[in-house]
Amino acid sequence: MKNYIFSFGLFSLLVYSIGAYAGNPDRSGGAGATQLTINPYARTSGYGGANSASVRGIESFNLNIAGLAYAKNTEVCFSRVGYLVGAGVSINNLGIAQAIGEDGEGGVIGLGVASWDFGSIPITTFDNPDGTLPTFSPQVINLGVSYARKFSNSITGGFLIRLISEGLHDVRAQGIAFDFGVQYQTSLRPRKNKIKKDDFKLGIAVRNIGPDMQYGGDGLSFRAINSSTGADRKAFFAADKFNLPTLVNIGLGYDMRLDQSGDAFHHRLTASGNFNYNAFQSNVYGLGLEYAFKEMFMLRGAYNISGDKQLFSKNQSDPQYLNPVYGFWSGVTFQVPVSKSGTSFALDYSYAPTRIFNGMHTIGIRLIVGGGSKKG
Repeated sequence: MKNYIFSFGLFSLLVYSIGAYAGNPDRSGGAGATQLTINPYARTSGYGGANSASVRGIESFNLNIAGLAYAKNTEVCFSRVGYLVGAGVSINNLGIAQAIGEDGEGGVIGLGVASWDFGSIPITTFDNPDGTLPTFSPQVINLGVSYARKFSNSITGGFLIRLISEGLHDVRAQGIAFDFGVQYQTSLRPRKNKIKKDDFKLGIAVRNIGPDMQYGGDGLSFRAINSSTGADRKAFFAADKFNLPTLVNIGLGYDMRLDQSGDAFHHRLTASGNFNYNAFQSNVYGLGLEYAFKEMFMLRGAYNISGDKQLFSKNQSDPQYLNPVYGFWSGVTFQVPVSKSGTSFALDYSYAPTRIFNGMHTIGIRLIVGGGSKKG
């Protein structure tokens, strides 16, 4: 009964939050460090981010950090994102999770590093417009450290601290962002054989909270000569501060077990929904499904809808036609055991359509040591 009361309370909070947060598309373009909103992990990307309530393990880093608490031993994941394919931009991402104590009784710590690769861009000037000068490449790196733990069999929570660094060799901005998340799971459907399966899940996460950032460096300097005294000195242009792209994820998930063999379920179908409140653009509503066979083969898909109905306009000159990512997301996972101790290896792939260029493709490889989190 307590589980049902808690579920009802969290669901009421979800409904209230959806009504309270209306999004703010009028502030689109008003935030910086927007790379924080891009998910470089293949499993959750293939789910369109709709699984914020059921995400598990290292994939939780860019969705709901509370799911990190379900990593039982060690997880290592590397992924590469082809961002807006055709633009020559990619993301290299590394994530590591380590449980503390037996079965993570002391919690789980995580480390994530995401680095953007923009390739080599020719330097052009007024006198040299043909790109015959040396090249340059912007540098964007995010480093995150996190901790999550189980407070009970039903509730997990976690937080993440992310260091942000972006810019060029002579102009740079650095900042810090915080993520907080909580997940709740319970069994809404009793089993005849009394095997408890936590089939209902709810998650709430607040991401990218932090102080404003500001660019600085020698690239903003200029030579100033005092016309009265002739003094020659170095002066700087004043760069304005900018906000971080704060957002809130509120999600629901439900596992449907399609068959049963003894104590094991071979076929699982999970339905998920997520409400993504964005402080600097329209809200996003996502619905997703994931099918799993013995947790070794997983196929997933999701559809994201912007709260701004003008997104569906076919007129690309429409000023409201801003969001580059929309529509149907998809992904697949192959996960195989490599030892009797529960160690497994997984290969993940996801695709996200985009209004411009040729979509986003993400490939990830994962090593799960000693029976770590299986479901992403």
